[in-house]
Amino acid sequence: MMTTQPAWVLSRKNYGDNGLLVEFFALDLGRCGAIVRGAHRRKRGGSLASLLQPFCPLLITLAGRGDLKTLRMVEAPTVGYSLSGEVLMSGLYLNELLVRTLPRFDVLPSLFMSYGRAIESLRAISGEEPLRRFELELLAELGYRIDWRLSACGNPIKSEHTYFFETDRGFCIADAQVKQVPGGLLVAGSQLINLKRWWESEAVLTNQELAALKRITRASVSQLTGGRALHTREYFKQLKSRAVIDT
Repeated sequence: MMTTQPAWVLSRKNYGDNGLLVEFFALDLGRCGAIVRGAHRRKRGGSLASLLQPFCPLLITLAGRGDLKTLRMVEAPTVGYSLSGEVLMSGLYLNELLVRTLPRFDVLPSLFMSYGRAIESLRAISGEEPLRRFELELLAELGYRIDWRLSACGNPIKSEHTYFFETDRGFCIADAQVKQVPGGLLVAGSQLINLKRWWESEAVLTNQELAALKRITRASVSQLTGGRALHTREYFKQLKSRAVIDT
């Protein structure tokens, strides 16, 4: 049975002489792959290849019982988001993150909505906050929710304490024996309290708090990916280093 559903393009590559192999994030199917035959064939209104672009909200119809579907219909009900520069790299990072971490056909409607909000926020909000919020939402959906309220021992986070973050446990009080934590994952209790308020959309983050949040989510995402670096992150580092050298 074929049903039409909202979807986003996560990635695509050429398939055969005139086709595409597209990785979708769909509302009712989750992450799934589909063959698009005749994608480059010109039709009235343009080719399918011109329509199947990242960051463009789509309605698609897929057919097939196997793991690899066939695209039967696609339309764009609204204009897609035009991303460029660092914002484009951030969007591509989110796409690769989903491809690398989501099991196929794991239906996650809340995460689907979060992805749409993240793409929209990338254009509206400068900085990395949309990335960090989406990473946290992804972690929560996959069973790695970070508890900003309680320490690993189950006690409320206290502003006067310093904590270190363990991906398998959460925030642990740093005693006098803790001199250095790998990855710089020492965080002041006051920062954690404000991170909780930010997560609940009740506060803004300082640069120090945003840096601490990035270290925490990076460690957690690394656990999801088995420690393998994401290509977009490494590519973005190279671009920024080249920009520094050029200037």
